[in-house]
Amino acid sequence: MLRVFLFLLASLPCLATTWHVGATRTYTTPSAVCKLVRDGDTVEIDSGNYHGDVCSWIANTCTILGKGMVNLYADGKAAEQKAIWVIKGDSCTVDNITFLDCAVPDRNGAGIRVEGTTITITRCTFRNNQDGILAGDNMKSTIRVTNCEFDRSGAGDGLSHAIYVNHVARLFFISNYSHGTKVGHEYKSRARLNYIMYNRITNEDGTGSRNIDLPNGGTAYILGNIIHKGANAENGNVIGYGLEGMTDSTYYNVIYLARNTIVSDRSASTLRRLDTNTVTLRAVNNIIVGTTTFLTGKAATIDTAMNIFLKQASQAGFIDAAAYNYGITSTSVARGKAGPDGDFTVIDNQGRKVSMPIIPAGVYKHVCWYEPRIGTADVGAYEYIAPTDVSEDAAARSVHALTVYPNPASDELFVTTSEPALVRIVDATGRVVYEQLHNGPTPVSLQSVPSGVYTVLLHNAATQVVVVR
Repeated sequence: MLRVFLFLLASLPCLATTWHVGATRTYTTPSAVCKLVRDGDTVEIDSGNYHGDVCSWIANTCTILGKGMVNLYADGKAAEQKAIWVIKGDSCTVDNITFLDCAVPDRNGAGIRVEGTTITITRCTFRNNQDGILAGDNMKSTIRVTNCEFDRSGAGDGLSHAIYVNHVARLFFISNYSHGTKVGHEYKSRARLNYIMYNRITNEDGTGSRNIDLPNGGTAYILGNIIHKGANAENGNVIGYGLEGMTDSTYYNVIYLARNTIVSDRSASTLRRLDTNTVTLRAVNNIIVGTTTFLTGKAATIDTAMNIFLKQASQAGFIDAAAYNYGITSTSVARGKAGPDGDFTVIDNQGRKVSMPIIPAGVYKHVCWYEPRIGTADVGAYEYIAPTDVSEDAAARSVHALTVYPNPASDELFVTTSEPALVRIVDATGRVVYEQLHNGPTPVSLQSVPSGVYTVLLHNAATQVVVVR
C-alpha cells in the first residue's frame, strides 16, 4: 500500500510556488530563497534596500518580481565573482529590480550575468555597474530587454558596457534608456539578429564610446530610436558594424536604420563605420544633426533616401534639444518629408530569407516607455502632434485603444486594449489565426504562427504586425 501511495504521489503534477521575500517575511533576502526555487516558481520581493546580497538562480521558467522599489546594492560582493545575480536557468523573467554598484577584479561585474538559454528582463534599472547586463555565447538563446534603464555603466577601460551580449540567436532591445556610460558602449551585441527599437541611447555628459556596437555584423533592425553622441564621448563613431569581422558568413549581414533621430554634439563624429563585407545598408527617414561623416566603409547595396542632414539642432525644430527632447514642433523641417520605409530581410528559423515591410509603429516615451506612433508623414523618431484639449479626436483615440508590442515580433506579442474587447489577428488572406477577449496587456503566443505580415483587429482600430520566426 505504501508503494502505491508513493507512486501516486510522485505522479501528481508539481504545483508552482510563489515565494515571498522581505524584511518581515520568513525569507528576508533573495539569497535565502534562490536555492529553494523550483522550475516554474515565482519569487516576489518586497520593497526595500538589500545590501551585499548576491546570488545565483538555477531554476528554469521562473519569474522574479520586485513589488515596489527593490534596490540590490553589491557592496563589494558578487555571486561567483560575476554579478549581483547570475541567471543560470532557462526561460526566466526578471521584472522591476534595481541593480547597483557591482565591481569585480576582472572589471566585468554585472547587474545580471545571463548563463541560461533565453531570458526576459523588463522594467529593471542598472546603475553604476561595470556591465549592466552581460551574456555569454549561446546560439539557442533569445534575450529580450524592455523598459530598462542603464546609467553610468562601465569600468572606464572601454571593455565593459551598459549591455554586452555575445553570440546569441536574437536580442530584442526595446523602449530602454541607456546613458552616461564610462568609456564603454551604450549597447554592444554579437547577436545574429538585433531588434533595436524605440530606445533613448544617449551619451549625454558621459564619456561613452559607440552608441551601438555590432562588432560581428548580423542582421540589425534599428528603428525609431533617439541617439545622442555627447561632446565628451571617447569615440566619435555612433554605430559600428562588423568592425571585429563578420564571424558568421552563413548569416545575412545587413543593417536597416529607419525613423531615428541622431544628434551629435561632438566636434567630429562618424555616423556609421561598416565592414566592407556588409551586404546591405538601408538608411531612410532619419534626422541626422551635427558635424558628422555619414559613412566610413562600404556595403554591396546602399540605400540612403529621405534623410535630413543638419549642422545645428536649432535648425531641426526640436521641442527642447538641450534636454534631449527631440520631439518636433509645428515648424520642424521634418514635417511631411518622409518617404516609403521599404522592406527588411531576415533569415527565419528554417534558414529562408524573408522580406517584411518596415513599420514605424511606435515612439519612445521617457522614461523607458513606448506609445503608438500616430501617422508616418514626418522624418525621424517622432511624429508631430498638435496640441489638443482633454478630448482627443476619434482617430487618435482609436490608435491608443490598441497597442501591439513589440513589432516586429518573434515568439510572443503583447496586445493591450483600453477596455475589454475581442481581439482578432488575421493573415494576408483574411484567415483568423488568433481570437480572444482582451482587457489590458495580454501575451499572445506566436509559436505556431509562420513568418508574415498580420493585421491585429479591434472593433474600432487595426494595426499591422510583422512576425519573424
